[in-house]
Amino acid sequence: MSTLHVIRHAQASMFAANYDELSERGREQARTLGEALGRRLAEAGRPSFDAVFCGPARRHVDTAALAGFPDAVVIEGFDEHDGEAMVLASLAQLGEGEGGLSAHPKFAKLAREAADTSLDPRQRSRSWQLLYEAIMRRWLRAELELDGVETWAAFHHRVRAAFAEVRERARGEVAVFSSVGPTAVVLHEVLAVPPERAFEQAWRLYNTAITRVLYSGERLTLDGFNEVAHLPRTQWTHR
Repeated sequence: MSTLHVIRHAQASMFAANYDELSERGREQARTLGEALGRRLAEAGRPSFDAVFCGPARRHVDTAALAGFPDAVVIEGFDEHDGEAMVLASLAQLGEGEGGLSAHPKFAKLAREAADTSLDPRQRSRSWQLLYEAIMRRWLRAELELDGVETWAAFHHRVRAAFAEVRERARGEVAVFSSVGPTAVVLHEVLAVPPERAFEQAWRLYNTAITRVLYSGERLTLDGFNEVAHLPRTQWTHR
């Protein structure tokens, strides 16, 4: 029986010019994670994981490196879907419809709040998350056809393939550094729950949270979810 540790990246730079860069808090989270993993592996008599993989995003690679795994093997399939592009394309599409975006007051209000730099960042983040979730539910149900935006079917296919690739290539104690979306696909596969339910669970993931999956052949078992015991409470963040 092998164990896959699916680790969400550390805090990125929400509302900055480049979201994909880790924030200062994120860099601290990643280092704290690395110290905790080092202790756990040493207690188990292991010098390291048997294999370490990560998605291609800068936040995936940097989280792995700061945690002590600079040589993590990149697997493109563990990249996050482009949530920002999905939201912006969806809002643009709604704006072109009858009555424009004003015909969808809930979306319009959340979009205004998310873009309002005068608001508290926590309020902006909350509004963005609510807007993102509402649009994503339509994306998961294939109710949106957005030019240039990856469909749920395509996203699910590539992450599922990446998940299978890791299980085929590695045995023992294995780690993957990725994001909420790929972790949701893993939950969808392991628990056989509907996609919306899998994402509802994954949206609760804290930065650097560890989700563990036991695997042997075709057998998959969820052994832990959203573990952040390695972080002090003051470092728990969702974004």
